[in-house]
Amino acid sequence: MVLNAYNKNVPSDIKLIIFDLDGTLVDSKYDLTDAANYARAEYGFEPLTVEKVSSFLGSGIPALVKSVLPELDDKKLENAVKTFKGFYAQHLLDKTKPYIGVAEMLANLSEYKKVVLSNKTEVFSKKIIESLDLIKYFDDVFGGDSFSEKKPSPVPIYEIMKKYSLDKKNVVMVGDGFNDVKVGKNACVKTIGLLYGYSSLKQMKELAPDYTAETPEEVVKIAKGNF
Repeated sequence: MVLNAYNKNVPSDIKLIIFDLDGTLVDSKYDLTDAANYARAEYGFEPLTVEKVSSFLGSGIPALVKSVLPELDDKKLENAVKTFKGFYAQHLLDKTKPYIGVAEMLANLSEYKKVVLSNKTEVFSKKIIESLDLIKYFDDVFGGDSFSEKKPSPVPIYEIMKKYSLDKKNVVMVGDGFNDVKVGKNACVKTIGLLYGYSSLKQMKELAPDYTAETPEEVVKIAKGNF
């Protein structure tokens, strides 16, 4: 069932659904952890757990590297980001898989325009979506470097709405983390917070999205007003 639907109004004007990537469409925490620990090893640090690295996800690679290597100065951090990206480029699909039910969810939302908006770089985001055969469901894939600002700034959503000539009432943002709910709120669009990603139920309740969903199937029900 849908938990904590904070806004009971059916989003009947929805024409575009914006999806986060990591923790929303795909479970990428293992490959990201491997890349993070590879970068840490380069500087002589012990590996971190998947749970620890997952707690840092959502703000893009430079922010992730800074979080897992807080001891480094700016110059070393710059090099560590390059190290991370070099490793990740070769291993970003070793363990990353779509969540169960994601393909069915996207297929069942065929009447809506759909885009991906990640804080991960666009090239990595597109490669993941293409390689996992999800690209056929989307009209566009955007990354953290696609616009002048990244989530939680509302700029990406403003630019996407402008591209598709849509109003805020026509858009819903779907994601599992702080930046996803916050970008939706900042852009004044409806938000669906996911409970199967990298945020806990407690964290999601504190973010107070318009709706919450435990499964991809529930996203379909919310979008179509069947809850």
